[in-house]
Amino acid sequence: MTEQTNETSNIERKLVAVATEIEPVEQGRSLVVVIGINEYVHWQKLKNAVQDAIGLQQTLIDKLGFSAPISPLLNEAATKTAITSLIEDQLRDELQEDDNLVLFFAGHGHTRVDKIGGRVIGETGFIVPVEARGPKEVWGDYIQIDPLLQSISRLPARHILVILDSCHSGFALGEAMKSFRDAVRYEKDLSSRISRKVITSARREQLALDGGPIPGHSLFTGTLVDGFNWGKADLDGNGLITSSELGLFIQQKVGQASESKQTPDFGSFYHDDRGEMVISLRDQSFDALKARAFSAFQSGEITTFKDLVKQIISLTTSSPEALYLEYRLKFLDNDFKRSAEVIDQLLELNPKDGVILLSHNDLWNLQAQFYCWQPVLAILEVEFPLEVAILVGPKSSQLKEAKQEKIGETTGCFIGYKDRFQLSIKNSTESSMHIYMIEIDSCGRFEPVTLWDDEDVLLDGLPSGETKLTYPFIQTESAGICELRLFSSPKRLRFFLFPAAPGTRGYVVEKIKDSDLKMIKMKSIRYSTSPRMV
Repeated sequence: MTEQTNETSNIERKLVAVATEIEPVEQGRSLVVVIGINEYVHWQKLKNAVQDAIGLQQTLIDKLGFSAPISPLLNEAATKTAITSLIEDQLRDELQEDDNLVLFFAGHGHTRVDKIGGRVIGETGFIVPVEARGPKEVWGDYIQIDPLLQSISRLPARHILVILDSCHSGFALGEAMKSFRDAVRYEKDLSSRISRKVITSARREQLALDGGPIPGHSLFTGTLVDGFNWGKADLDGNGLITSSELGLFIQQKVGQASESKQTPDFGSFYHDDRGEMVISLRDQSFDALKARAFSAFQSGEITTFKDLVKQIISLTTSSPEALYLEYRLKFLDNDFKRSAEVIDQLLELNPKDGVILLSHNDLWNLQAQFYCWQPVLAILEVEFPLEVAILVGPKSSQLKEAKQEKIGETTGCFIGYKDRFQLSIKNSTESSMHIYMIEIDSCGRFEPVTLWDDEDVLLDGLPSGETKLTYPFIQTESAGICELRLFSSPKRLRFFLFPAAPGTRGYVVEKIKDSDLKMIKMKSIRYSTSPRMV
C-alpha cells in the first residue's frame, strides 16, 4: 500500500506522551483535557498541533462519550504557568476518584544530555511551553517530563492516560516507567485497579513529524484518531479499547507509516497498579456501530460484522462510511456487481481523504478494475488441483511453513510487519498448470500480482510433478485480514499475463473469455497482519 505524504511533514516536533487505563464495570466520568501549540513565540511554528489537540478531543467527545470539563490550552494560553496550574490546581479540583482522564499534549519537546567530567550521567526530557526562549536552550523555561508525570500520577482519578505528541517523547518512558510491552486482555477486575499509562509518539532518539496522511493531523495523532474512529485499535475485537491495545496498535501503525523513523512507545508510570482504562465501543450510535463493525471485520468475526453492517445500513445508506462498509460486506459475499455500484456512488460523493479507508485514487482504480475483473473474482473456491504452502520468516533464509490458526470465524496464518513470505506450490497433476494470483488487502483494494521470476514457468506453466517457490514478498500491510486468491488453469491465459491496468480506463479492455473461465479453479489463502494479543 502506498503512503501518502503531507506538505507539512518536513516540520519536526519535539515531544509527545499518552496515558491510558481500563474502565470499570461501574465507573466514573470519562474526561479529556488537551494542550496544543502551533504559534510559538521563539521556537519554530508548527502546523497541526492545535488541530491535533482539538481533533482528538472532538473524537473522544463525539464518538466515545467523553466530556471536556476544562477548556483546552491552545497557543498563547499554553504557558508554563498555565500548564502547571492545569495539573496542580484545575485537574486536582475537578477529578473524582473513579474518573478516567485522557491528557494530551501536542507541541515541541526537547532533550538534555547531562555530563560530569565528560561522562554522560543522564538524559532529561522536556515539553516546551509557548513562551519558552530559543533557539539557544534556556532549560529553566521548559517543563521537565519526569516531575510532570509525578504530579499527574498523584491526581485523584482512577485511570489516567497521558499522550505526548512531540519529538524525543520517549524520555517520558525513563526511570519513572515500568516496562509494559505486552498487551493485556480486558478483565473486569483490572478496571478496579489504579492505572497510570503513557503513550509517546517517538522514542527518545527520534523526531516526530508534524504532518501525516490524514489532513490536518500529525502522523501520530492522525493514526490515533483513526484508531478510535474506525475501531482499528480494538485488536481483539471485543468492542473495548484498552490502553495497552491502543499503545500496541499505534506503535505498529506509526512505525510502519514512517518506515521505522518514528516508533511510538508505551508503558506505565508512578503509582500504576496494573489497572487498565477501557474505552467502550458498545453503544448503539452510528459511530460506535461503525467502529465495532470494522474491528469485527479485521478480527475475522464475520457474523458480527455482517449483523452490524446491516444495522448501519438501516440507519443511513448514503454516508461514505456506510457505503464503504457495504462495499466490504458485498465483496465478502461475492456480490461484485453491487460492490462496483457502491464504488461508483463513493466516487460521486468524493469524500475527503481520511473519512473512509480508501482514497479518491483508490476508488478511481477500483472502478476501472471491476470492469475487467468481476468474472474472475466471482469464481468460487472448489477443490484446488495443486498443493500450496505459505513460508514465512523475518529473513529469506529463515522461512518456515506458517501454521494455520483460527482468525475469528475464519482460518489463516499470521504474517508480521516486514516479514518475508513465499508460496511453495507443488503440481501433482498429470499436466503442466498455469498459476496466477490476485492480492486483496485489508482495506478492500485488489490487484493481480506476478508470481514467478522463472520465465519458463511464467509462459509454459508449472510442470507435472515439480515444486516451485514463487517470488519472495515482504508484508507491509496495515493491521487486518488480507487474502491471496490463486487461480489455476491447464491453459495459459493471456488475460492474466497482460492484465488491464487502472490507467486503461477510457477505452475498451479485453475481458476474459467464458470458455477460459470454465477451466479456472480458485484457492483462497487468508492471513492476518494485526498485532496478536497475549
